[in-house]
Amino acid sequence: MKKKGSQLIKSIFDTDNFFMQICEKILDLVTVNLLFLVSCLPILTLGIAKMSLYQTLFEIKKSRRVRVASTYMKAFRANAKLGLKLGLLELVIVGISLFDLLLFWGQDALPFQVLKAVCLGFIIFTELIALGLYPLAGHFDMSLKDSLQTSLIVVSLNFPWFFLMMAVMIAIIIVVYSSGFVLLLGWTVFVFLGFAGLGFLQIGILEKIFGKYENEKFIKE
Repeated sequence: MKKKGSQLIKSIFDTDNFFMQICEKILDLVTVNLLFLVSCLPILTLGIAKMSLYQTLFEIKKSRRVRVASTYMKAFRANAKLGLKLGLLELVIVGISLFDLLLFWGQDALPFQVLKAVCLGFIIFTELIALGLYPLAGHFDMSLKDSLQTSLIVVSLNFPWFFLMMAVMIAIIIVVYSSGFVLLLGWTVFVFLGFAGLGFLQIGILEKIFGKYENEKFIKE
């Protein structure tokens, strides 16, 4: 009986069993999520943080016992130049579009309605491209021009998948803002796990997409 009990304890705390592997992944995701949030605090570093997040998530998915903090910080330093440019480009486009959208929000004349639709379209288009841009830039060694061109092509050729990713994100935002309690609970989840968790789910789809074009020599490392 004692022998069976000791075997049970050993199996529970065996780091190679499925339960412990899941716990290890969750801990890695919580760690990288907190690092991502801290490194996003100066809003200008948003692009660097996104590239580093995806780069670290690819490593977490591929390997076990990843040194998450050192991997993220190494990626953050390596991605500083390109990530800053991509982040500033996204912030400028989304910022101007949001400003114009809010500025003319109360106007009902047809020209203003068209302008609001154009601004909203720019925001959606930019964030849709960003879903492919930052993982590509973080996973492959590319220039600014190559990153933008490749992400535009990859997103266009796999539009249903990227549309699904964006739809899920929009649905989560709608649910989170449905009530005060859900908003509080939602922000708590996102602080500890949300951004890394969503990115980790996206990685499964992105790996298949990138692998397809890698094999065709469309994406060069």
